[in-house]
Amino acid sequence: MRDLIIIGAGPAGLAAALYATRKRMDCLVISKDLGGKSNYAVRLADGEGPGAIRADELVTIYKSRLQYLRHSHRLAEVKRLTASGGTFTCALEDDSTEEARAVIVATGTRLRRLGVPGEKQFLSRGLGYSSISYSHLFAGKRVVLVGDADRVLDSTLELSIHADAVTTVLLAGGWFSEDLVARARDLERVTILEEATVREFRGDEYAREVVLASKSGEQTIAADGFFVELAPEPNTDFIGDGISLESTGSLRVDGTNSTAVPGLFAAGDVTGNGYEQILVSLGEGSKAALSAYRYLLETGRANA
Repeated sequence: MRDLIIIGAGPAGLAAALYATRKRMDCLVISKDLGGKSNYAVRLADGEGPGAIRADELVTIYKSRLQYLRHSHRLAEVKRLTASGGTFTCALEDDSTEEARAVIVATGTRLRRLGVPGEKQFLSRGLGYSSISYSHLFAGKRVVLVGDADRVLDSTLELSIHADAVTTVLLAGGWFSEDLVARARDLERVTILEEATVREFRGDEYAREVVLASKSGEQTIAADGFFVELAPEPNTDFIGDGISLESTGSLRVDGTNSTAVPGLFAAGDVTGNGYEQILVSLGEGSKAALSAYRYLLETGRANA
């Protein structure tokens, strides 16, 4: 039995693995890939300008450390996580199991897609799913935001500070706070399109325009960047009985990244922290690993 299993290898999971290794814990990382959503950073056609700091470059460094420690990770999917008698069991897709005295869940979230032509083609090339990390790059530029809830309006308020023009598409069938819609509509640089649907994204090497349909007919809007702001879903389908989830599917943690289950920790976007920032996830993963280490020491359960 291992000291610690880390499920997920995005920024939070990679940072947790690095700190667990430093503390000489017997640790195993289980994930379908290395890097998570950081593998899909958005690039703009004209680049980011001089002096841009790319957080995903830090993730590359963390990935290289884990790849070097080949015995410390398995490229696999956890189908079920259960807890019993202070022991956590991970059932994997190949019907094998791994056990540990502590677990860190760092599985992040999965994107919700529109499923329209051009969406997959331009992913990461002018088209992304969260504008929060990129708003500062849109000074003097045009951006189109698409969403079905208040998330897209929050992004609108932020982008309106930076971009020259923000077109916000409120998808038909969505739910939006009237006060947020009114605030966004009053902003000089913002255009609100209600009850619309996205037909397709078009471009060359990068996304250049989006085709929309609404009550007023079809229109094509050109921009420098496009973001589909549909709320992502936490990757917690594998969580078994006895481990409670929030109504959103996320794992609730306290200030030490501990859940209500002793020995179970969570870090990154899977906790519903709402930031979706690589640097935040790196910090949370580090904290979760240190908390797990403290837990094992205090309970006298760390391997000698």
